[in-house]
Amino acid sequence: VEAASGNASAGTAQNKQAGSVRVLSLLYDLIASRDLVPSLAAATPASARYRVRLRTPLGIAFEEVEPGKACGVVVADLVDGGNAEHDGRIWVGDRLLSTSAVVLGGDSALLTVGGGRQFTNWKRELIPATAMGFDEIMAAIGSNSGRFGYVDCLLELARTDSSVPRPAQSGSARAARGESGVDWDGGRGTRVGGVSTPIRPVPDEFDFD
Repeated sequence: VEAASGNASAGTAQNKQAGSVRVLSLLYDLIASRDLVPSLAAATPASARYRVRLRTPLGIAFEEVEPGKACGVVVADLVDGGNAEHDGRIWVGDRLLSTSAVVLGGDSALLTVGGGRQFTNWKRELIPATAMGFDEIMAAIGSNSGRFGYVDCLLELARTDSSVPRPAQSGSARAARGESGVDWDGGRGTRVGGVSTPIRPVPDEFDFD
C-alpha cells in the first residue's frame, strides 16, 4: 500500500504499522469497542460497488476524504506496474468502503512473555472503512501480511463522481497473473519478498468472491 496523506511515505507507513503487534492489538480494540456501521456502503447502489482481491503490495496511494477527519479514504493514485494498476478494476477517485484486516485473539488467547502480552491466534475480518481515520485504515490494510500467512488483501470500493475511468483487465488476464492463488505449500509456507514464512493462512469466515 502506498499511503498519501500529507504525502506520507507508503513503505514507511506500512512497515511501521503492519510490523507492530501493538498496532494490531489496538486495531482489535478499535473494532471491538467502536460502532463501525457501514452506513455509506449500505447507501451506495450495488451497481457502484465492487470487490477486489489483490496480492500485496497493492500499489495504491490513498488520501483522506476530508483531511484530519475520520471519514475514510479515496484512491489518489496507482503505482505504475503495481498489482492494482495491472488488475485494471480500480480507478483513481474510487472510495474505499471496507477492507480485510487481521484481528488478534482475545484475552483468553494471550500468553505472558517477558512481562509482555503475546497473542496466540488471529483471523481476518472485513471491516467498514468509511468512518475510520487514515492511520487506522492503513493499519488495517497493512495487517494483511505474510507474518500471519496472508499474501493478499480484500477491498470493497465504490465509484464516485470523481472516479477516472481506465481500461479494465479481462478475468483471464487477471487469472494469468495468479490473482486468486496463495503462495503457500506444506514445505515453504508463504513467501514474502523472497523470505519463507511457514504459516498457513487462517481461512476467512466471511464470503467475499
